[in-house]
Amino acid sequence: MKYRKPDNHTYVISLAPGEEIIEKMDLFLDWEKISNAYFTGIGAVKKLELAHYRVDNRKYSSKIFEEPMEIANMTGNVFLFDGKPLVHVHGTFSNDRFETFAGHLVKGIISAACEIILIKLDSDISKKLNEEIGLKLLNIMHS
Repeated sequence: MKYRKPDNHTYVISLAPGEEIIEKMDLFLDWEKISNAYFTGIGAVKKLELAHYRVDNRKYSSKIFEEPMEIANMTGNVFLFDGKPLVHVHGTFSNDRFETFAGHLVKGIISAACEIILIKLDSDISKKLNEEIGLKLLNIMHS
């Protein structure tokens, strides 16, 4: 992983072949002491795990893909949960037959590259487990 900080709030991150997206994002956030942010990315993976959450039964289903895929779009955010930054990523991925798959990114191993633009937020917003829905949601009070 390599990165640059062209201004006070923006980071340009480049992941290399073999690196895992969530693992490297966690490491980057720790290095830079970032607790709130949003980001977008493109690139290519060789192995991928996506998940889908069903509110009616409060369970995730997941699927592993072990084929080369383009990262057509990857969008995520970072907010504190239990005092630590929590990376939450959704993405759209396509294979060489131009079939697309989308969902919550559980794991993605880079095949060629992954280029991420991350914007740091000057805030300390956190997430809280919503017992009714079963998800970690933004804990925002009315202002």
